[in-house]
Amino acid sequence: MTILVILVGLLILSIMMIVHELGHFLAGKALGFKILSYNIFMGPILWSRRGKDGVLYTIRLLPIGASVEFAGETAESVPNVQGEDAGAAAISPDDPGLFFKRPRWARAIVIFMGPFINFVTAFLALAILFLASGVSMPIIGEVKAGSVAELAGIQAEDRIVSMDGLAVHSSLDLSMAEMFGNGGNLDLGLRHSDGRVETITLRQETVKTYRLGIMYTPRPDGRMIVESVQSEEGKEQLLQPEDEILSVDGRKVTAPDFLELSGEPEKTIEARILRQGKELTLKLPGITAEVKKSPGYSLRGNKNAGEALGQALIYPWSIIRSTVRGIGQIFTGRLKARDGLAGPVAIVGMVGGVVREKISFVAKIYQLLLYFGFISVAVGFTNLLPIPPFDGFHLLTLAIEGTIRRDLPLKLKNAIATIGFFIIIALAVLVFYLDITRLLGF
Repeated sequence: MTILVILVGLLILSIMMIVHELGHFLAGKALGFKILSYNIFMGPILWSRRGKDGVLYTIRLLPIGASVEFAGETAESVPNVQGEDAGAAAISPDDPGLFFKRPRWARAIVIFMGPFINFVTAFLALAILFLASGVSMPIIGEVKAGSVAELAGIQAEDRIVSMDGLAVHSSLDLSMAEMFGNGGNLDLGLRHSDGRVETITLRQETVKTYRLGIMYTPRPDGRMIVESVQSEEGKEQLLQPEDEILSVDGRKVTAPDFLELSGEPEKTIEARILRQGKELTLKLPGITAEVKKSPGYSLRGNKNAGEALGQALIYPWSIIRSTVRGIGQIFTGRLKARDGLAGPVAIVGMVGGVVREKISFVAKIYQLLLYFGFISVAVGFTNLLPIPPFDGFHLLTLAIEGTIRRDLPLKLKNAIATIGFFIIIALAVLVFYLDITRLLGF
């Protein structure tokens, strides 16, 4: 990765965190909380200024993250709380602006506004994207004559409301339903243009095709590296693990579509590869494979700004639903953690891939807006999990304390915080390990 690519990835992550902390900060100021500092990035201070509101604003050395420091986040912390500059006086324990002295409902609003503003920025990013480039609606656009879809009675302008019992509100819901399906026939819930709702069954037909028969890894730098080779009796497979595929039939390999050959059994392709530093040209035979046949319908795009904005509003919820389902698939063993979890390193790699990709500047902006929307939702959702030190845990604690009308014992809070700390550290190590193995192609 080049330094520019890494910086772009870190900048996008930091913008999300800065916005998150800005939600806490603005809500705190509006509700009378005493705020000590608002910090952009982390590490040693590069620049600082104390505002007329008494808040110390800083920009720090390491270009990642952000933070807001509230005065007196717990009663025990007040005697040790000092201003960031040497001339600041100690905070009085009687100051009504101390965090722990504010009403529980006010604290809950301040805590919730961090994740909430992440959802708002996700909506804005997706709205700009969908208004500029369009978005697929969960509505039938065209039906191919003679297809399974036409024979089942599907018509243009039918709205897909469910698939295999899962509610569908966006094209993302549809993709997730197909991904997590059982691979058999599809039960499709449709709302026709006349208002009728019915469920039809689409037969999943398979067709024979011919493929290279390899597993491959697209590296962050764009290289396509062979992971493993599938053999078929009677056919020689010339590719080997660790081969780098440079071109196929004279065209540069940039996407997985090169894996599928024509329907001709004897068709071979010419591949140029790099093996142990030497370029080789191979004549590769295809192996037979059965793949699902397209049902024969396509989705239509949005027709107006209202539909685009509606999808931008729905998409964050669809992202959360798919995230929850993905986590469930990991726990049940249907999805590998390596394929379902991504951390900062992987996110920087994804963003870097867009920056490096040889596409138009506008296409890069569109792709970055999509990533920004998805990752913003992920940041907001993660922070709402009821695990210390996330915002969701503090909201849950406030809800419990509000119900029993007293603070929970400090020892209990500290014990839960310690357990949560080790859980988060373990998850961070796991995600970092998975990110690194993906980055290095293991």
